[in-house]
Amino acid sequence: MKLHRTVAYLDGRPYTLITLRPSTTTRFAVNNFHDSWHVLSDLAGARLFARLLWGLAYGRHENTLVVIDRRFLDPTPFEAEPSPPIVLFATERTPFGGRAARDLRRLLPAPGAPDGTVRWQTHGLTAALADRTTWQHEHPEPPWDWERERRHKRQPQRAVRDGLLVLPQSTGALLREAVLIASLAVSVEVPMAYEFLHHYEFQVFHDYRRRVSAARTARREIEALPVPPDRFAGAGPHEGDLIRRHIWARGTEIREQRMRGRRVPRRPALYQTRSINEIERSGESSFDRLENIPDEE
Repeated sequence: MKLHRTVAYLDGRPYTLITLRPSTTTRFAVNNFHDSWHVLSDLAGARLFARLLWGLAYGRHENTLVVIDRRFLDPTPFEAEPSPPIVLFATERTPFGGRAARDLRRLLPAPGAPDGTVRWQTHGLTAALADRTTWQHEHPEPPWDWERERRHKRQPQRAVRDGLLVLPQSTGALLREAVLIASLAVSVEVPMAYEFLHHYEFQVFHDYRRRVSAARTARREIEALPVPPDRFAGAGPHEGDLIRRHIWARGTEIREQRMRGRRVPRRPALYQTRSINEIERSGESSFDRLENIPDEE
């Protein structure tokens, strides 16, 4: 596949930025939940992400970053929160500190006109997937340092730098994660699958685009209340955030109604001329609505 190549100076040194072409229709989302970062997409997104990792592992040039910028990012399929850009690189060949992250952030949402194209090579990935057991036996994962993981892994502040989700990895880990992500499979019967990786979790939904669309509609409805809810910042569990909880529940309701082929009312009675706090004081729960959705009109 062909990708765009752009040369940029970050922290005083030249970097090669590899980005998707504008014609790419695949989309991703980034979500933080339970103190873990999740990269979300559909099956096409999993295959593309795996190819990006695989090609990056075999790259020969130093200071190379794969950047998935906001042009290819959806809001989260749960509460329609914005997704931060994703930065991938091989730790053996590319340093990427705080100053470089700040300089890159200033170039986004798009890094400018590309300096050329590059043919992204993923030779060997198809063969690895065809005989995954043999490949994994020949490329074993080193034992984890559980104490180090407990101290450093999955702490959100360590993964995000200046609004970028930074996912560094060794070349060996890039290959292993590419095989794991490319092996994910979903269907109507099994609508979700995931892989628990070192720095993040890759999650695939069979109805990813439907979830994103429903979450966008739900967010518009909740934020259009006559007494708009306070805008929130940062991540937090649904149990302690009324606004996110209602967006999630309303989005689930919209998605389930659309799947039944039913017309979705613009705003149900629960959200008519009321604020989130008034709804909570009334005792009506967003989750109660999900439990009582009728099957038919």
